[in-house]
Amino acid sequence: MVNWAVMSQAQLQPTIETPPKLNPKWITAFARQWRHFLRDTGFPEPARHGARGSAFAYPESLIMLIAVLAVKCKVKTYLGIHRLAVTYWSQITPDAALPPISESQLRERLKKIGHSPGTPAGFISQVLPPRDLE
Repeated sequence: MVNWAVMSQAQLQPTIETPPKLNPKWITAFARQWRHFLRDTGFPEPARHGARGSAFAYPESLIMLIAVLAVKCKVKTYLGIHRLAVTYWSQITPDAALPPISESQLRERLKKIGHSPGTPAGFISQVLPPRDLE
């Protein structure tokens, strides 16, 4: 029998990773700067996966932005990255009509750009300062 009175407070804490608290104004400004940066550098926004693949509902630049935010916030799981994206969806999405991306679709798209928690995509080291990558 478990003696609930003896259990430490840490054991009673939920094990679900909560998204980091960020300033929504900062996220909105960063997302705007990100889109301007990609436009100014001539980033080619792919419309589909491969030559004959299905069309993307969510722009590649949005997936890249989510990856950058995940590294900046040091999110350690795909589920945590999804929670971060959903929490700040209204600040990061370029189209207010887009519903939040599903966790499985986000995971698949992050893997396609070479991003995984703990091993960020190569482009991130060119965008974020080294102190944010530690």
